[in-house]
Amino acid sequence: MINKVNYFIGFCSYIMAIILVIYYLILEFSIITLTSPLDRIKIVILTVLLMYIGLTFLKKTGNEIFNKLPKYNLIIWFVLYLIMILNLTLFDKYFGRTSVVNSITDILDYQRMKNDFDSFANTIPFRTINNFYIGYQNGNVGLEYFLRNIVGNLIAFTPLAFFIPRLFKFINKWYKFFIIASIFILGIEFCQFLMNSGAFDIDDYLLNISGTMVLYILINNKWVKSLLDRMFYLEKEEKIC
Repeated sequence: MINKVNYFIGFCSYIMAIILVIYYLILEFSIITLTSPLDRIKIVILTVLLMYIGLTFLKKTGNEIFNKLPKYNLIIWFVLYLIMILNLTLFDKYFGRTSVVNSITDILDYQRMKNDFDSFANTIPFRTINNFYIGYQNGNVGLEYFLRNIVGNLIAFTPLAFFIPRLFKFINKWYKFFIIASIFILGIEFCQFLMNSGAFDIDDYLLNISGTMVLYILINNKWVKSLLDRMFYLEKEEKIC
């Protein structure tokens, strides 16, 4: 009887999670309705919670067929995160991103690209952060907007600190993670410039990588990593890549 209840709750949780994933993807890629990023994040968090609840109850059944579920959960969560972060930074019409890719001719026009980069990119560390701070001090930038930009950039890529070391076991040192995270973040910065969906800003990178590395250090020490792996049933998982 207990196992039947565990099966029922587990499967129901996953079914609700699947429905939410479909709903989330519709909202994420809708060209008709604009949904705030915060609302979409709430849907993803609820999806993760339902999948975790489903996993917990199905694992209680003792059925070995569910031993792979932790790995599949992790992959799905990572994919949802990638969809969210790529859409937010490159395509999201909520922020007015046009995402118009320059023609191949324009991209190959080195002088034009250099002029555009010099005009619209910030390569001077802390200049944008300092401008935000000065604007806030002068009353030209509101506290909410200031915090949203600074704190938002600090936490935007922090999920990488959880996913990458667990999905790619060969990235098992801080400097390896730093290199991979930097490539990913800088790649998005350059894509924003190339796709006219934003500007390249070295301060964005500094905030992104700082927040990501802080969380990496906090959650990937031996004790905390072991605790998180047990919590998400990953302690015996094998390599995915």
